[in-house]
Amino acid sequence: MEAAFGKTPKMKDISIKGCLAVLGTPVVLVILVIGFFWLSFHDVHVRYRLTVEVQDGDQIKTGSSVIDASYSVQPDWSWSGPGAGLSSLTGYAPTVDLGEKGMLFLTFESVTRTPDNIRARNRQFFCANDDIWCLPFAAYGKPGTGVATGTQFSEQKAALDELLRQSGPRDVPFAMLPELARFRDINESLSLTPISLNNLSASFGPGVALKRVILQLTDDRVTPPPGNWPKWLKEKGQMSGKLRGYPND
Repeated sequence: MEAAFGKTPKMKDISIKGCLAVLGTPVVLVILVIGFFWLSFHDVHVRYRLTVEVQDGDQIKTGSSVIDASYSVQPDWSWSGPGAGLSSLTGYAPTVDLGEKGMLFLTFESVTRTPDNIRARNRQFFCANDDIWCLPFAAYGKPGTGVATGTQFSEQKAALDELLRQSGPRDVPFAMLPELARFRDINESLSLTPISLNNLSASFGPGVALKRVILQLTDDRVTPPPGNWPKWLKEKGQMSGKLRGYPND
């Protein structure tokens, strides 16, 4: 009677396989869709060490920081259009301690430029994006060249792939640098003031000048906040996007 009214083991096995087959098709489709979007919308990480050298009288003083820039690449058919912006920036601004004269910070903010400054920058390296976005491309690029910043997916991908094949230290052209700044009062966050890279002596006194800024791709870990930063500046969220990365630090 069980065989007449119930399911035999063979029938149960067929039913289970049928259910798995029905369920398996949408699962496979979901996996394929997720994989497609993951390949189309993805981040490319570019990690580099940024070192600032400053002439202080007869001494060279330096500050160095390892930074990880995450470039978010979007395909041509994206609803927002193709692009390769920075989705995140991890790390801290290179800081040169000049003792009683104060601290020099190479910030993550773009410089406000005059039309003449922009033309001079473009002659060095054309990059229609934020200074910190352009920095590694400018360091490894050749004078008078440029990088595609949002035209075609293939161009974005090719530019990032080419960048990651580079190696060794490179001097960053001064015209491509983000903003330099100092605190008028190191204990007051609102006193952070932009300074001219061509005239550090106006802010730090005679004999102080920017000598070099060196960028080198690396696999080193992102460095912690500089030990000479004041306690308040080391606190999470302080000066985010200016002296520390975003959105998380």
